[in-house]
Amino acid sequence: MPKRTAVAVSGILAAALLAAACSDSTSPARRALGTPQFDFSPNGITRNQVNGSLGLNGRVLIKGFNPTNPHHGDAIIATFFWFGSTNIIDSVTDVLTDPSFTPVGNKYTLVEYVTSGGISMATYVATSVQNFPDPNDPSTGVVLAVRANLSDSVTDGGIEISSWSGVEAVSAQALGAHQHGFGSGSSPTVADPGAISVGAGALVYGVTMSNGLAGRDPPPGFANVQTQSDAAMVTEGDYAVQASAGTAHPQWTWYFSSPSTWLATVLTLNPAVSGATGTLTASTSTTGSSLDPDGYTVTVDGGSPQAVGINASVSYPNLSAGNHSVAISGVAANCTVSGGNTQTVTVPTGGTVTASFAVSCVTPPGNLTVSTSTTGANLDPNGYTVTVDGVSPQAIGINASVSYTNLSAGTHTVAISGVAANCTVSGGNTQTVTVPTGGTVTASFAVSCVTPPGNLTVSTSTTGANLDPNGYTVTVDGVSPQAIGINASVSYTNLSAGTHTVAISGVAANCTVSGGTSRTLSVPSGGTATTTFSVSCNAPPVVNAGPDQTAVTGLLYSFSPSFTDANNDGPWSYRIDWGDGSVSTGTRTSQGSWSVGHTYVIVLPRSFTVRVTVTDSHGASGSDTKVVSVLLL
Repeated sequence: MPKRTAVAVSGILAAALLAAACSDSTSPARRALGTPQFDFSPNGITRNQVNGSLGLNGRVLIKGFNPTNPHHGDAIIATFFWFGSTNIIDSVTDVLTDPSFTPVGNKYTLVEYVTSGGISMATYVATSVQNFPDPNDPSTGVVLAVRANLSDSVTDGGIEISSWSGVEAVSAQALGAHQHGFGSGSSPTVADPGAISVGAGALVYGVTMSNGLAGRDPPPGFANVQTQSDAAMVTEGDYAVQASAGTAHPQWTWYFSSPSTWLATVLTLNPAVSGATGTLTASTSTTGSSLDPDGYTVTVDGGSPQAVGINASVSYPNLSAGNHSVAISGVAANCTVSGGNTQTVTVPTGGTVTASFAVSCVTPPGNLTVSTSTTGANLDPNGYTVTVDGVSPQAIGINASVSYTNLSAGTHTVAISGVAANCTVSGGNTQTVTVPTGGTVTASFAVSCVTPPGNLTVSTSTTGANLDPNGYTVTVDGVSPQAIGINASVSYTNLSAGTHTVAISGVAANCTVSGGTSRTLSVPSGGTATTTFSVSCNAPPVVNAGPDQTAVTGLLYSFSPSFTDANNDGPWSYRIDWGDGSVSTGTRTSQGSWSVGHTYVIVLPRSFTVRVTVTDSHGASGSDTKVVSVLLL
């Protein structure tokens, strides 16, 4: 078997040689490795598609199966190479090479990671791959691609991908023994990952890499998967299919001429059980409303998922006969799967079993948020109450919100109550809202408040005599006159809270108002202020001077005037004008008559008019007159 080489030369020639991975007859003589351990099975596991690339950089290592996709049900082995000493692969996924890089969703499991000397190699396996064109559409050029998503950038990396038909579909049963090795040397060196146990008909896959640009001999009995090289690394994948159970021990001889590091990994994949395979069909039937728009995902034994429509089916061929677990996922929250999301079915040898999933959906409920925003003065201290469709009351603050969850989608009536009389709700206390399926609608109530008005009651209380027969007039702040009786009251409603001036007018001259006819008082918010005007009326004394009389000049003339006072408002003062320019005054402490006298001196007989005036203690006075005829002796 010819040795595979990569020699360090300069310029374009080096690139050409490395890219072509050509044979080099100048390499050292190949080391003999003994009798081949494996032969190739004409049936069972077969290699399908291979591709790879080196010289990649950045945070993604990706390569497609161009020009031809694998088959559905194949196993894919993906080995990644890079300069670095830690495993920086976050995940391995597959996509279609369309403009959107549509995710495919097959599950890739890490089998081996090995690092030494500043280089790293990781090998992943996916079984029973699905969800891509088989065969691919040559008119679009879209193929399946495998990618490693890295947590850090690499300056030089690569990938080798290969697909294999006839491998057991269930990942846990497909993967057999596996291990790795590493080492270094500066002269011909054997890269040995160690021996592993292999079942009959199983695939043995071995891969090695080095940072030395040297030739190497492949493991005896192995066929080449792919050999790649760039200016800094060389990789080689090889495989064999074992006819009978035994061990596999692939070894490569690297012909190093300077200090170099090698890595190697070996793994085995088991074939599908011969003569004991069948087909599994997973079907869906979806009824109801608000059906799941993007369908579901089906997995078998936790392996690679396949998309399935809401009323559709997908098939898994070449499954081993026996029990398998079928699961459906991606079911919308408003849908339920009759009998549960997982079934166990028995795949018959050479036949087909169907796992049917009946899904029923209902229109998802929605949510309602009710919010309040209150401004102004004298805000409602105890908040409000919210109801939906007249029920389900909830207390809500004046600047707060409450939620109603799982309401049926559609129209609902939201009402707010308990709003204080001095507050108004913009747009009214009731709103109609539409609750969306699976969403939330908000009903906002804007409340504005003003200081509540108050009331005023004005009363009069009138005492005394000669009371005012036509009452009085009341005004507030000089306006809004109202007539009021002498012992009555009037009211003013909805006055603004605060200070107001109240005045009474039309008071008779003989009446006085205690404290004056005007006063200032405070009307309370939401309450009533009262004030009373106390009016007292004074009647003047009633005087009786008596009948006309005759007097004699030079002699004392006496008479007895009298008075009455309805108010008994004493003491009283009196004044008597005798008519001849003389005046007599005095006081009285009681009502009734008293005696007074005066001497007239005349030359000729004449008459005099006498005026008697009585004044009470409050200045009200009354008077009476009489005529006195004076005669000569």
